[in-house]
Amino acid sequence: MTKTFGDKVALCDVSFTVPSGQICGLLGPNGAGKTTLFRLLMGILKASSGELEVGGLDAFEERVAVKRLIGFLPDEPVFYSYMSGRELLELSAGMHGLDPYDAMDWIEPLARRLRLADDLDNYAEDFSRGMKKKLGLLLAMLHRPQLLVLDEPTNGLDVESTHLFYDIIEECASAGTTVLFSTHLMDHVSRLCSHALIINEGTLVAQGALADLQALHKVDTLETLFLKLTARPHQA
Repeated sequence: MTKTFGDKVALCDVSFTVPSGQICGLLGPNGAGKTTLFRLLMGILKASSGELEVGGLDAFEERVAVKRLIGFLPDEPVFYSYMSGRELLELSAGMHGLDPYDAMDWIEPLARRLRLADDLDNYAEDFSRGMKKKLGLLLAMLHRPQLLVLDEPTNGLDVESTHLFYDIIEECASAGTTVLFSTHLMDHVSRLCSHALIINEGTLVAQGALADLQALHKVDTLETLFLKLTARPHQA
């Protein structure tokens, strides 16, 4: 698929597959096109040419159905200022056609693991950045999606919360959920991911299993691979 904004090409002939039930890292320098790709996945934008499918459904033309398959955590979650964390979770459950009480029964243990349960009845807008990330993850997971899309999920989290986040993500993948997340932290991708996509200047420059990519490009680390594939000319 290709996505343009006037004369600017944000993504050019990008074609990829995320293996079902795997954790895949989406990597790229600032401005590479990662956010545009996420907006296309969520049906917010329409591809200028080509198609993007989730579970066999067109991400734009069938975006309502696709949203039932995806749980999305943006880099900067924004919530209604007049609603508590609990009210937001109950509202989201109802919008997904779930019984709010049943949904809370299964999501509250996750809130306790994330050290957020005691704050759910407070206004979400007053949460710290890290607390908003935790609530955003709960909202993304509430309807047990087939695909979790996470944009810089650990920005604003302390070390303990980051480990808790990743434990939960690994458990989701073990249970069959596909996870696609973007980050600039190469060591986190090396630890968590079986696969990676690398985008540079709107073009997909690598995709596949991490071990295969490193062997193909004859490098020992993911960071070396990333720097090799996204190198830019030095400016005078």
